[in-house]
Order: sequence, then structure tokens, then C-alpha cells
Amino acid sequence: MVDGLWTKESDLTMKVKRNTIYGVLMLVLIVGAGAMLIKGDGSITGAVVGVGGEVQNVKLYVLNGNYVLEPSELKKDVLVRMEGDVDRLPGCSRAVVIPAFRVSKTFYSGDNVVEFMPDEAGEFNIACSMNMYQGRFSVLESDGGRSDYAEKVEEKAGSCGASGGGCGCGG
Repeated sequence: MVDGLWTKESDLTMKVKRNTIYGVLMLVLIVGAGAMLIKGDGSITGAVVGVGGEVQNVKLYVLNGNYVLEPSELKKDVLVRMEGDVDRLPGCSRAVVIPAFRVSKTFYSGDNVVEFMPDEAGEFNIACSMNMYQGRFSVLESDGGRSDYAEKVEEKAGSCGASGGGCGCGG
């Protein structure tokens, strides 16, 4: 009888230990997943979708020396998923900067997507890291209205590949 009781207590102790270990592992996984979603500055990464679960898919390429975004009108507070067409992004145009939304991305084959949240409305600039290629796009208010804000346009640094030297980017 004592042996039978000992076995039951041992089984109960093992179940409690196993359940405790599973609970601790689940807690570690939940905390780890949460930590991966939060950047060092406390903002949520692009893994989180915008208001209402919407995502704005935008294509980016260069035409006649300027960036083209399709569509060129975006909605405020809705996640943007921008896909660069690397075949139509020559040379330094692959190194894209959108200062207003803290975007800095160099597009490569197999790594041609960047996500960001436009949290302001108005007209905004996009440029290559050398400011040779430029473009503009609009962010509409959440209700679809236009803002009077227009980010100042930076003067181009020069003509890419011009006889005066240019940036040598192959554009």
C-alpha cells in the first residue's frame, strides 16, 4: 500500500513539475514575441498592420530620372508596404530615403520591400541617399482630406552620370 501511495505522489509531483515547466516556457515565448514586435524606441515594427487591418501596397521605380510611386496618394495611419522594382531602380536610386517617416532602405533582388507608417498628412519627399533621384507623394488625412503641409523640396545635388562627374551610379 505504501508503495502504491508513493507512486501516486511521485506521479502527482512529476505532473506539477511538468505543468510548471510548460507554463514558464509559454510565458517566455509570449514575452519574447512581444519584445520582437517592439523596436528600441518603443514604436511597433512593420509587423503590425495599420488602423482597421489595412495595408497600402505601393510600387516604387524610376522614370525619366525621378521616383514614381504607384499609387502616389497614401492614407495617414495606414501601414505602407513599398516594393521597389529593382530592375527599374538604377544605381544609387536603390538607396531610398524618406526622412519624414524615418525610412532608409537599399533595395536588392530578394530584399526589395520596406514598410512604414505615415503618421502625418501632406506632401512628402523621397530621394536616393545621394539626392540625385527624387520624387514626391501625398499622404491624405484619415478622413481622405488633404493637408496644407508640403515638405520643402531639396535641390538636386547634380545630374547623375553627367560629364561633370555626377555620382557615377550608372543612371
